[in-house]
Amino acid sequence: MQNNQKKNPRYFLKSLAKGLRCLQVIAESGRPVSLTEIAKNMDTNKASATRLCYTLTELDFIQRDIHKHFQLTPNILKLGYPAVCDMGWSDISKYHLGKLFKEVNHTVSLSILNADEIVFLIRFRISKHLPFDIRMGTKLPVHCTAMGKVLMAMGDPQTIKPILDKLVLKPLTVHTITQKKIFVKELKRIKKMGYALNDEELSIGNRSISAPVVDSRGYSVAAVVISVHTSNYSLEEMEQAFAAPITRTAYEISQSLIKAGTLPSNAGTF
Repeated sequence: MQNNQKKNPRYFLKSLAKGLRCLQVIAESGRPVSLTEIAKNMDTNKASATRLCYTLTELDFIQRDIHKHFQLTPNILKLGYPAVCDMGWSDISKYHLGKLFKEVNHTVSLSILNADEIVFLIRFRISKHLPFDIRMGTKLPVHCTAMGKVLMAMGDPQTIKPILDKLVLKPLTVHTITQKKIFVKELKRIKKMGYALNDEELSIGNRSISAPVVDSRGYSVAAVVISVHTSNYSLEEMEQAFAAPITRTAYEISQSLIKAGTLPSNAGTF
């Protein structure tokens, strides 16, 4: 938004930009947030944040709870969800993910790449393995998630290289890969295997295995994952049990989307 403001200052609506930024702050928090937090994250004063939150509340995009904290309402989905669903891939992906969910009886998800993060679009959850909720729109870093690693390893080099060059590998657990050379080596290994593993790199107690949904050129445009708790499977047991079904499901989604013509051949993301 800042770039557009500089290019076309006469047409740039600062009030609209602030309102959208307010929604973004609340959405990315993943929990109800106070007015003080909103103002701080927006780098604005409390009076301005109050006016924004009042307006968005009146429009029924956010609501205030008994603790005077703000959260999004389901009405916010009207802004983007219809467009996502109209793309045609949603029902196809949900059908195959639903079959996988019934087969493995563990949490399965689908995400896409958005810069140096993955964005969850579909999720069938059987139990909670993470200390935070994941829902549609939740973002996680690429370097410490199985889906992120497979999207990076199998993606279009023109899309992936700029991300990799600027990627900061922050440690989230003692198992997180934090050295670029090791991460690149891991991506090469994933590309050979055709799927990625995550062994408590994002959160202690969580393991996952992911395979890519690819376009007609073989480049990943989405990723499918199976998540389990470490108490149920060792890394080797998880790989042995789920490598075949996850890669099969990703392949089925890929072929269905390509045949349906709903997956752009030059896409780096959906």
